[in-house]
Amino acid sequence: MNDTSNSNPADGEIVPAPPRRKPGFLSRLFSSVALGDDLSICIAPFIDAMGQDHARELATVFQGLKGVHVKTFRDVPILNSDTDRAEHLPAACGQAMGWVSKFNADLVLWGDIPPPGTTLFIHFAAAPPHDDDPAGTISPFQALNLPVGFDAEAIGGLLIASALAAMHVTEEGKLKNRHALVAATLERAALDMERIPSDFTMREQASVQAAYANALATFGHLFPGGEVYHRAALAYAQALKGTLRTESPTNWAYLQRNLGTVLQALGERTDDIDTFDHAVAAYRAALEVFSRETTPFPWATTQNRLGEVLYRLDLKSGDTDGLKEALTLFQGTLKVLQRKSTPLLWADSLNNFGQAAQVLGRELGNKEVIERAITACEQALKARTRDKHPTLWATTQNNLGSALFLLGRMTGEEKHYQMALDAFMGAREIYETLGLSRMVEVTDKNIQHAESRLPGGSSKSASADPAMWWLDEDDGA
Repeated sequence: MNDTSNSNPADGEIVPAPPRRKPGFLSRLFSSVALGDDLSICIAPFIDAMGQDHARELATVFQGLKGVHVKTFRDVPILNSDTDRAEHLPAACGQAMGWVSKFNADLVLWGDIPPPGTTLFIHFAAAPPHDDDPAGTISPFQALNLPVGFDAEAIGGLLIASALAAMHVTEEGKLKNRHALVAATLERAALDMERIPSDFTMREQASVQAAYANALATFGHLFPGGEVYHRAALAYAQALKGTLRTESPTNWAYLQRNLGTVLQALGERTDDIDTFDHAVAAYRAALEVFSRETTPFPWATTQNRLGEVLYRLDLKSGDTDGLKEALTLFQGTLKVLQRKSTPLLWADSLNNFGQAAQVLGRELGNKEVIERAITACEQALKARTRDKHPTLWATTQNNLGSALFLLGRMTGEEKHYQMALDAFMGAREIYETLGLSRMVEVTDKNIQHAESRLPGGSSKSASADPAMWWLDEDDGA
């Protein structure tokens, strides 16, 4: 990693790498994208006990990045060297969110330099992902600790990676712009992790590991395979070693939650039971701190994720206790996530409930449970619309069709098979339009099963019990 830029386009370079660095494995994995609109980063004053502002030192880290606009401002921060950090941190978080709106910023860097004045406590404020549940969520209370006067060339990449990960941009141009910086930035951050100063305290090392893990987790879905998620899991484990639950319960819970997300992603790629089991343990740990009353959003999304993993484990073990718990978790999630405020997350939980309920209904031979699954899928389709979210719509249509098929088997009523066929046909049309050939094959099988139960249909596909055929396939949810 000691040379320059796009020397070989076939390697999938997206932006020139920093000087004196060759592209690493992340850059080679990532594909090229076009640059878009500028990403706006604002930096609040970081004033030490001597009255000196260190904001410009942070700003220099971002100099030379294409498509990134950085500016400092002079608003007086709540946190300073004279205030009680723990007491004033919640109000400071609110102030930082106000700055995000005031300056129309994609990100605000803020924080303080508490006594003895040797460490920058850098926090990140951005518009919240109100209807999304990304991996690597950065808590507003979580700080990246860097030494005052740190070498921007030596460990600045970690700050850039954290900043990109903390943003929640939705505009197409800004998304492309951010993606264009991802691979080279993560490569630089990986190098930074190899030269963290040896005199960092355990807490400082934990903050650095957490920041690195958050960046990897946030962008892991952009890379093939599970290597990025694996690195994130290792970094989260290191961060947890230096984070005491008794001192920082919310930070500790976010680390556990985020560890669960990368383990879940790894489990879905490797289909490994042990990995799923570790994800369950991490989510359960986070839920010991998160609560519906004090932290409703992370509580609800963590419940939803835990339910998803328990559902996956049930498919392997047939443990109905885990499946019943998953349904309870999804129901709890729906007490917080609402159609008006978080329609996609609301629909995601309903879709999950419908998928799990039809499995439990089949295992128990319970028609009422299957009917609840159908109702949940129908409700989810009110937010997962065909025109705005075609892939999600098709996923739920597929789940709805399988539940209707099961109801048809239980009741013997032809109308349920016809409704199942209609649902499968709708899903297939979307998959074919989008060129998702694998899912076309899945729905073709589903269609054959439904047609075989209708008058004039071939009995060929009905020779084997079809009731669980869809569970052998990834539904794409």
